[in-house]
Amino acid sequence: MHGVTVALIFNAFDLISGIAAAVKDKDLQSSKLRDGIFKKAGFLLCYALAILIDTQGSYIGLKLEVEILPIIVSYVVLTETVSIIENISRLNPELLPDKLIELFHVKQ
Repeated sequence: MHGVTVALIFNAFDLISGIAAAVKDKDLQSSKLRDGIFKKAGFLLCYALAILIDTQGSYIGLKLEVEILPIIVSYVVLTETVSIIENISRLNPELLPDKLIELFHVKQ
């Protein structure tokens, strides 16, 4: 469960940094916030589904050679990292090194 906790922290950090960037840009919109919250809810459902498959899948003949949860967590952390970097860049474009911006293909 430790991986899910880490992913939840990234989810929260993305939400907070996105709100901060929107406030700074004077572009805070309830529809964008709602979309972000639904995205986070989707991630929660993915975590729950992966845990269910990993722990109970064998009871219904769904025994996979690899656990699904670490794959889901890795994907979420990577996508949230890109989004967080974009949000930080919106807050202060000079804060992040160019190499980091290039590595994650963040458009400024």
